Amino acid sequence: MRIMDFPAGVSRPPKPPKSFTRSGLIHSIYVRFQRNRGEEEGPRLRRRAQAESLVLAVLDEIGSALERGMRVELRGIGVLTVKEKRERQGRNPRTGEALVIDPRRVVRFRVSELLLARLNQPNRRPERPKSDPRQLAFRIDGDQEKPGNIHTGHTLPRLARGRTRRTEGAIYEKGE
Repeated sequence: MRIMDFPAGVSRPPKPPKSFTRSGLIHSIYVRFQRNRGEEEGPRLRRRAQAESLVLAVLDEIGSALERGMRVELRGIGVLTVKEKRERQGRNPRTGEALVIDPRRVVRFRVSELLLARLNQPNRRPERPKSDPRQLAFRIDGDQEKPGNIHTGHTLPRLARGRTRRTEGAIYEKGE
């Protein structure tokens, strides 16, 4: 639906976020475990600050375990491990100058097969219909070309023109 199609006074529906952030995680935990909710198991959270401290504690523990070089296994999600990278020769891509890259530690994530199966379920989300690249942006009919005057010749529809340059009333393709 285009913005022009909305009646006056009605705003666009909000776009879904492109990433799931820490604040989004805090909000969803808070909503899931509010005090006045039904029979769900888990902590009863009275304030959003409680959900925030819970999420921060979990993330801090994961970070601390990785600092100690431990493997963090999150069942159904994946495994986080720390890998040691040795010193190696590198090259500055801008100048081409050779340099030494210091040894470092990196975090690797290996996704769980359970999560992969969930992500690759058929009919999980309706896909947008893909356009056929063989179809043109407009239909080709006899009345698409509009007769021009003797100086300009035939005028093509705007979508068919592409990048053109007008010189002395005639249309030339760019590069001619």
